[in-house]
Amino acid sequence: MNIACEEYDQVAVVTIDGELSTDTLEVFKRTIQENLKIGHIFFVIVFEKISFIDSQGLEALLWLKDECESRQGQVKLVGLDETQAKILAMTRLDHCFDIHGQIVQAVKSF
Repeated sequence: MNIACEEYDQVAVVTIDGELSTDTLEVFKRTIQENLKIGHIFFVIVFEKISFIDSQGLEALLWLKDECESRQGQVKLVGLDETQAKILAMTRLDHCFDIHGQIVQAVKSF
């Protein structure tokens, strides 16, 4: 898994290339914690290159949401494919996150 993190108007845009799963959680959480330490509280997670997400990956998203909300921040998701959207709908997590089609829309919505 590769993670790229860019800042747009004080929003951390995190692009994950590969799996968001048990095997990759350590890298994901470390990247997020580094961004939290420097003061980022608004995150956009880009799903366009995520090839697989498991229950631990979903829990990591909820962890990030809780961390941000405890700091008065938010998390938004971008670029979900049909399967990812179904997974979020089946787990009812689609009600927990704002979901956008484009990164620009998500960043502007903060």
